[in-house]
Amino acid sequence: MPLTPVLRRALTLAAVLVAAAPVGAQSRTAGYHSAARLAAVVDSIGRANPQLVRVTTLATSPGGRPVQVLRIGGADEKPGLLVLAGAFGPQLASSEVALRLVREVTARVQRDAATRALLTDYTLYVVPRLNPDAAEAYFATLRHERRGNDERSDDDRDHVVDEDAADDLNGDGMITMMRVRTGPGGGGEWMPDPVDPALLRRADPLKGEQGLYKLYIEGRDDDGDGLYNEDGPGGTDPSINFANNYQFFVAGAGEHQFSAAETRAVAEFVTARTNLAAVYVLGMQDNLIKPWEGRRTPGIGGSPQGTSAGGPFTAILPEDATWYAEIAKKAPRPVAAIDPVSAAENGDPLSWAYYHMGRFAFGSRVWWPGRPPADTAAGRRAPTPDPIATERNDYRWLKAHDPSGFVEWKEVAGLTIDGKPVEVGGFAPFARLNPAAATLDSLGLQQAGWVLELTRMLPRTQLAGPVTVTSVGPRVWRLTADVVNTNYLPTNAAIGARSRLPRRVMVELALPTGITLSSGRKQQFIESLRGSGGTQRFEWVVVGDAGATLTLRVGAPNTGAVTETITLRAR
Repeated sequence: MPLTPVLRRALTLAAVLVAAAPVGAQSRTAGYHSAARLAAVVDSIGRANPQLVRVTTLATSPGGRPVQVLRIGGADEKPGLLVLAGAFGPQLASSEVALRLVREVTARVQRDAATRALLTDYTLYVVPRLNPDAAEAYFATLRHERRGNDERSDDDRDHVVDEDAADDLNGDGMITMMRVRTGPGGGGEWMPDPVDPALLRRADPLKGEQGLYKLYIEGRDDDGDGLYNEDGPGGTDPSINFANNYQFFVAGAGEHQFSAAETRAVAEFVTARTNLAAVYVLGMQDNLIKPWEGRRTPGIGGSPQGTSAGGPFTAILPEDATWYAEIAKKAPRPVAAIDPVSAAENGDPLSWAYYHMGRFAFGSRVWWPGRPPADTAAGRRAPTPDPIATERNDYRWLKAHDPSGFVEWKEVAGLTIDGKPVEVGGFAPFARLNPAAATLDSLGLQQAGWVLELTRMLPRTQLAGPVTVTSVGPRVWRLTADVVNTNYLPTNAAIGARSRLPRRVMVELALPTGITLSSGRKQQFIESLRGSGGTQRFEWVVVGDAGATLTLRVGAPNTGAVTETITLRAR
């Protein structure tokens, strides 16, 4: 099936933008989409594919920007996979990759019969950008990594809102960091790294180290309260506003779980769609590079976790761990010197999808700085273990591939804190989270293939063969049915079977007038049927005339359903 003219023009424009994007600070926004551009492209994909794609608005951010969701393929009645991106605002790469995977998937449906068949039986939902307000800071004249949405918030609880924002002290158009040299005994906690002096690390008193610097976000004490940049623009951070292990009174966490319109809309969306079998989060938590491990951990007062007395689970169930380990082996893995550090699971969407909504939930960082050139200079070898391994890797990679990604420390003339001179420098905003735009197309292509593979793994319940009918006496019949899960993943994760989310597979025998049930139950449930051919047998004894018919229905919203008409006739 050929590409439509509208979609062809959209893809061509994107390719031109990406190909034309040079590397460097002046071109970082090229190839990336502002909220308005993103919404326009998403809408154009929907218009170009009206039979395949449906675009709706989940929520409107406090800044008036839409949070959109694309439904691709099937329908809400088909088993589904949700791809959720862009919850952490500064990481625009996740939402850009989500947009590109949508383009690739829709294009494959047009040209590939197997993909077309897959998305007839399954439904793919994609939220490209959950936190559009914070992402918009990427396109501002003054570049600053903001995490919160545009909700006004009194972060320092002084009854004045947004009165102490960061300031561009050195006039480079970016908010980085500032360090103040205190000297030994001056209360500083930071010291230059002996291997890469441009980097700072915390002094370790156990090793006899003394801090030489205090470290702040670049800016002034605008409200004169002795603190720096503690109450700038930005309210709730959706990436920490979900319910699992939610942290009250943490900056950006919001007034309570789901207090942000963006996160509340996602919760309502998932709750309403019992067909969702799994969730894939493109964000700061990653359990595909290092899969979650299952363990039994004593809860409060020694009571079992997952009970009212023992408190919530703090680790996945061991029964689910083997599936996570195997899925991780199949997932794409970028080449890098070190694995990414997965962000803490505090109020994040990934752990919420597993612990609270009972779904298999997978997370990917999508991109992080890769392997820097080998440094063979004498005296340059990093210690083992390295307390700043991630920062060192990122610093060296940026120095080699994008020098504008790190601002060398430089004193700001005439500016002091506590009588000490101030230097400004450090990692440039967004540089460690987002690659040059030319990289995004290949990442989107890779992730599109993985999302389709993950969709093929979603559970599928079927009858292993025709229902067997055996005559056991005059007008008495034994019915035997084998229910099988033909796909890879179990019909429910162990956490889902425990919480009854999503729904269990139902096996229901519908008896018309004239047929009675002598043995067995009309309606039965399967707690969880393992993947790759897991089978469970069901038997009934019914009484009825030869030639009479009845119906067997098997399935669940997240596994698909089948119906078979049974004729009471010995086979």
